[in-house]
Amino acid sequence: MAVDVVVVNYKTPDLLRDFVESYEKYSGAVNTGAGCHLYIIDIQPDDPDGWLPGLYPNYTYVATEENLGYARGCNLGASLGENDVILLANADTALSEGFQECYEELISHEDWGVLGPRQVDATGHITAGGIFGTETSIGQRGWQETDWGQYSDVREDAMSASGSLYFIKRALWDELTTCEFMQAAYPGIEGAFIPTPHYYEETCCSYHARNHGYKIVFYGPVQMIHHWHAASEHGGWADQQVQTSKTMMRQFLGSHSIVCE
Repeated sequence: MAVDVVVVNYKTPDLLRDFVESYEKYSGAVNTGAGCHLYIIDIQPDDPDGWLPGLYPNYTYVATEENLGYARGCNLGASLGENDVILLANADTALSEGFQECYEELISHEDWGVLGPRQVDATGHITAGGIFGTETSIGQRGWQETDWGQYSDVREDAMSASGSLYFIKRALWDELTTCEFMQAAYPGIEGAFIPTPHYYEETCCSYHARNHGYKIVFYGPVQMIHHWHAASEHGGWADQQVQTSKTMMRQFLGSHSIVCE
């Protein structure tokens, strides 16, 4: 079995094409059995016909007229696949040769539910060095430090994984989606990300997964790219949704008696 890769894009076609190129370059290593599949969720694209049928053989392209946001876009894409592992990705990221390793490590550990690789931007500064702390106080390790491999460790005690490149087992994704507390809060929801306008969907999912008995793993041996904030402007609409999204997370986790920040 292999990976369903879901990439959500909002009006950054050049970044999306770069991501797809990285997928084509590195997904072949696990493109066996059921095979990898790429689901492109393109939100309100200016030129949906720009993706010519057959340009890439193993992808599904979905253009949406509604601005779904990242969480709902991820849920939609994940609902279309059936592989054992799902990778949820921002369009401003790029995969690396460690793609197969992330898949194999996640699937080979029964108690691992979510895995996040180390990430850097185009200048080699850390954009994901692991998210650690306690239930009520978490933070990014090594944020914007120059990466020289200092966070190449494997940590099973992460509180969350960066939502920019978020590997999760499908069995867990389905378990969280059908959780009675999730369905009570969001009846009929089609995925494990609560529908925040922007931010905290992956944090909420990670806390939820930990509550269901799974480990959240920072996997530092693999480095991938995340061009932080390349897909949205600093201080723009997305950044203005932080408090709303955090409140939604707190409300959902509180209904499940899960302590969070």
